[in-house]
Amino acid sequence: MIDSPRPAAAPQSTPAFAALGPLLGAIALITLALSLADDLGTPAFLALIGAELLLIAGMGALFGTLQKQSTTATPAGTAERLRDEAALDALEPLRGSEQR
Repeated sequence: MIDSPRPAAAPQSTPAFAALGPLLGAIALITLALSLADDLGTPAFLALIGAELLLIAGMGALFGTLQKQSTTATPAGTAERLRDEAALDALEPLRGSEQR
């Protein structure tokens, strides 16, 4: 096994991650209410569907911010990327021997 000299990156705890849990719980409760309510009127049914769609849109927005945060380059990340590219370029001659 190859041990990396770099320390393991700790997952970032952001408010977006903290908000995803309650959003998922709320969506699950609304879905449960919709499936168990037999005599639910049309306005209440539409209100629950609308609330669920708003929660899903909010969850999508949170996932979008998380994706944006993970793809933004930091100076340390750029240095690591350049170092990794240099290491891969140094290994490039070895790749030709695997194509036999």
